[in-house]
Amino acid sequence: MIRIFKYFIITFLLSYFVVWISDHPGTIKIFWSEYLIETNIIGLFFIFLSIFFVIFFVLRTFSNIKRLPNIISNAKRDKNFLLGNNTLDEIAIDLFKGDLDNLEKNSRKIKKYFDNKLFSTFMLVNTALLKNDIDQAKKYLQILETLPKADYIYKRVKVLIALKENNIKEAKNYLLEFSNEYRGDQWFSEKLAIIHSYKSDWKLAFDSLNALDIKKNPKLKHMLANLKVLCGENAIDALKISEDSIFVLQESIKVLIDKNEIKKAANIIKKNWLKFQCMEIVEIFMTFKIKNISDSLNRYKIISRFLKKENNLSDETKLTLAYSAYHAQVWGESQTYLNSIDREKWDERVVKLYKKVKEKIPKIDIPNNENKILSEPQWFCSNCNFKYEKWQFVCKECNSVNQINWPKKSNIKKVSNSFFLQNPFRHFPQMK
Repeated sequence: MIRIFKYFIITFLLSYFVVWISDHPGTIKIFWSEYLIETNIIGLFFIFLSIFFVIFFVLRTFSNIKRLPNIISNAKRDKNFLLGNNTLDEIAIDLFKGDLDNLEKNSRKIKKYFDNKLFSTFMLVNTALLKNDIDQAKKYLQILETLPKADYIYKRVKVLIALKENNIKEAKNYLLEFSNEYRGDQWFSEKLAIIHSYKSDWKLAFDSLNALDIKKNPKLKHMLANLKVLCGENAIDALKISEDSIFVLQESIKVLIDKNEIKKAANIIKKNWLKFQCMEIVEIFMTFKIKNISDSLNRYKIISRFLKKENNLSDETKLTLAYSAYHAQVWGESQTYLNSIDREKWDERVVKLYKKVKEKIPKIDIPNNENKILSEPQWFCSNCNFKYEKWQFVCKECNSVNQINWPKKSNIKKVSNSFFLQNPFRHFPQMK
């Protein structure tokens, strides 16, 4: 309302001024050199208005000429921004496809479009490492050394190159230095623990991880628990760190049996059975320091009580019950559980146990099974798939550490072989 009132006042005053000028035009004479310019007030107004527009036009033109380089630069920048965003989209696709050649090409474009040396060099050295092009990786390493904010990446690449060249001693020295500089960094500490593990220096490996805050890292908690047992520490304390290791569970059961705490040992199995379904855990429980047949029978009663509660008993559970009954000398129950196993799922363990039961009860007949007998399940390296009869901390085939898993069921995340997850800045490279 106030604004409308202002407009009304201004319009009124201008109208009044124009009317007054029309009623009193007057005459204005301007002498310039030998010239006489004669006009009225309205003509003078238009003369000044024309001069104003000429000056405005000249100044505007001059300003545009002055701004021309910035206009061109901004247009180029906008074009590069668009092309750079498109290139980032292509990089994302290259990562999932594992197209290293395109990834390298597009990484170079990023440097051109965004003038960002750090990101482009990071991607280029990453690609070179994945290609095992060590010479090229070293060239990019030199560039990283000169870039601000690149120190952390530079030092990780330095370690990775040493490992790619199988120079374990040099990599170890780097890791000792960098883990002190970046105290609390999980990547450097984990890799140092891995290198110590190659020589079975379990205490040094454990110490490398023990100082870290790994509450939210199940992988490192699992590794730390294994190392705690390997270096001779109490398995029960290791179990408090992580319950995701079958090895730690087995050693904890041994500790409790040594203390004659049989029910506590059984509770460990009860709590973790559905997670792993590994008969080796129950084997330890049923055979470790058995005193007599009464002791065996007692352990069978304890272990079978909760195993039977499993809904729709798995074939692994049935076999485990059969095994436990056999060691408790309850031959008939052992046979019953064996008979309930799906014949299509028979493996070598089932056949072996059938033969043992028959030795005790000669009159029983082993059922005919026309299906192919499966191989006995074996531990396997989730990195290279090499098979083991017993759990190992270090894979002798690919040098992976803490990657030997039980095939039946495990909640430990396996290392994926997909390109995207094999980023060498996140995972330890394979070394033959």
